[in-house]
Amino acid sequence: MVSKCGRTKVWHWAHKTRDICDPWWENETEWHRSWKDNFPAEWQEISAFDESTGERHIADVKTPYGLVVEFQHSAMPFEELKAREKFYKNMIWIVDGLRGELDLSFFQMGVGRQPIQDNPLAYGLHWLGRGKIMHNWSDANSRVFIDFGNNFTQGTHTLWRLIMFDKKKKRGAVAPYQKDWIIKAILNQEEIGVPYIASK
Repeated sequence: MVSKCGRTKVWHWAHKTRDICDPWWENETEWHRSWKDNFPAEWQEISAFDESTGERHIADVKTPYGLVVEFQHSAMPFEELKAREKFYKNMIWIVDGLRGELDLSFFQMGVGRQPIQDNPLAYGLHWLGRGKIMHNWSDANSRVFIDFGNNFTQGTHTLWRLIMFDKKKKRGAVAPYQKDWIIKAILNQEEIGVPYIASK
């Protein structure tokens, strides 16, 4: 890696040559870097070779027990999402929920005030906005956590697990998780995320 400290773009690290770069790689934001820094350096930027495509992919974080954590700021094509999940298999997504200008506002309007179940805790969601964050990430097979920071909870940094979302009805279910708890769970190989909504 080499440092890029120019006058125009945000200072960042870049690969020395493009021939080792991951076609899935995106420019890192401060949000991206701050998330990765919660984990040991030896878990970050783990490279693996895809024999089926001949490509080299670099996981944001890969734990010693095989869990890959991908931090995603920008929008992603459906085909790439599926390709990453197929390649990494055991993984979770942490998505920057503040990328879309109005996504936080629509989330605040749409999330239920009362839980739809208490154990595990989950809330209903009615998506009223034009933004596609819920639509796009409902295609994921892996666990998806959307990071709105502490903007919704006014103090506690909380992520929202997207449990399910019906694109036609624009309704789904989400579950809150404190950021510190998620980091601890990843570090300690603990179960992460609500596995399902219990049938009533």
